[in-house]
Amino acid sequence: MIRDRFNVVIVFFLLSMMTMKSQNTDFEMATYNVGFGALVGAVGAVINKKPSQKLGNAFLSGALKGSLGGYLIFESKRTIRKIASTENLEYAWPAKIVNSLGTSVVESAARNDGNWNRWHLHIGFNRIELDLYDKPRIKYKMMPVSFLLTAYMAFGNKFELEKSLLTGEFIFSNENSNIFSNDFAAVNIGNVMLYKPSQYTPDLIAHEIIHSYQYYDFNFINTWTEKPVSKWLSKTNINSKILDFFYFDLNGIPLRAAYLIENTTGPSYYDNFFEYEAGYWSNTLDR
Repeated sequence: MIRDRFNVVIVFFLLSMMTMKSQNTDFEMATYNVGFGALVGAVGAVINKKPSQKLGNAFLSGALKGSLGGYLIFESKRTIRKIASTENLEYAWPAKIVNSLGTSVVESAARNDGNWNRWHLHIGFNRIELDLYDKPRIKYKMMPVSFLLTAYMAFGNKFELEKSLLTGEFIFSNENSNIFSNDFAAVNIGNVMLYKPSQYTPDLIAHEIIHSYQYYDFNFINTWTEKPVSKWLSKTNINSKILDFFYFDLNGIPLRAAYLIENTTGPSYYDNFFEYEAGYWSNTLDR
C-alpha cells in the first residue's frame, strides 16, 4: 500500500517538474511547493490514519496542513534569492527558520498528529526538536545518514567555520577535491556543501542551500516509514534510549531516485528540475 501511494507521489512530482521547467515565475514555483506539500501531507495522513478517523477527513486535513507547510517552504526558497541579489549570506538564517517551520508543518501533516506540537531545526546532521506536547521540551537527535555524508565530505577538505555560522549549513572547501566532477564549482551531497575557493560567490552558496532544502522537502518519507521502522527496531536488542537519539533520515533515497530520473529528461543541465529550481532561486540559470 505504501509503495502504491509513493508511486502516486512520484508521478505527480515528475508531472510537476515538466510543467515547472517550461515556466519561470514565482507563482508556478509556489504552485509546485504548495501542491507537493499538500499531496505528501494527504498521503501521509492516510497512511497514519487513526482507526476511528474517516479516510476523507484524514486526507483533507493532511492536504490542507501540507499546503500551508509547502507555502512556507516556498517563501524560504524565495528568501534565499536575496543572497544572490545582495551578495549577503546573512539572509540564510531567516530563510532557514522559515524552511524549518514549513517542513515541520508538512511532517506534522504527513504524521497525522492532529496538532502543532512538534517543531524542528536542522543544522547539518543535528536535528533539534521542540516538543510542545504536555510541556515544552527540547530534544536533540542525530541524523545518521547526514552524519555519514558529513564525515565523507570532511575528509581532506577544509571546514568553513565562518560561512557555516552565517548560514547554519555545514560548508567545506577544497580547490582540488576528487568529489568534484565535470568542472563543477560546488557540490551538495545530502545537506552538506563543498565549493572551490577560487570560484566562490554568494550565489553559488545560495544554489547549494536550495539543494539542502530539497533534501528536507523529502522528509515526508520518514513519517511514512516511522512506524514500520520503529516496529522493526523494537525487535532488536538495541536500547530504546539509543534509538531515541536518532532521527533516521531516509529522505535522501527517494530524492536521489527522483534526481536521477530528472537527469534523463533532457540534454541540458537545467533540464533537471532540481538544478533548475536551485538555479532559479540563486539567479544562476545563466551559468
